[in-house]
Amino acid sequence: MRSTLAKLILDVADLDRSLAFYAGLLELPITLEDTWDGHRVARLMAGSTEIMLLQQPPHEQNPALDRRGGIVINLTVRDLVALAKVCEHLNLTVLQTLQNATWGERTFVVADPDGYSVLLSEPVETLH
Repeated sequence: MRSTLAKLILDVADLDRSLAFYAGLLELPITLEDTWDGHRVARLMAGSTEIMLLQQPPHEQNPALDRRGGIVINLTVRDLVALAKVCEHLNLTVLQTLQNATWGERTFVVADPDGYSVLLSEPVETLH
């Protein structure tokens, strides 16, 4: 049986802070916000991929969870130069400054509010 990616689920410490990053700064549309049994959840769409942000109730959160390693979320954006300036102005943690990749993309890597690496990329041919 072939597997398909159903959704990307990110365990977040503060849903409002994460929504400000993903829905506010990166403009991903929110398709659902809900709360059940102390859990807060939001679903967003990144193209055809759903990203679910899940905030556990305080007694279930693991403060030792290291979200910085292992996963990189890659989002294609428009006007990456301007977006990178906004990220820097907001004092977000920049993991890699603007670079022109050899495969034809401009890239910028920033940490989301929980430390997940977010690779923002833009095809070079769309730049002007």
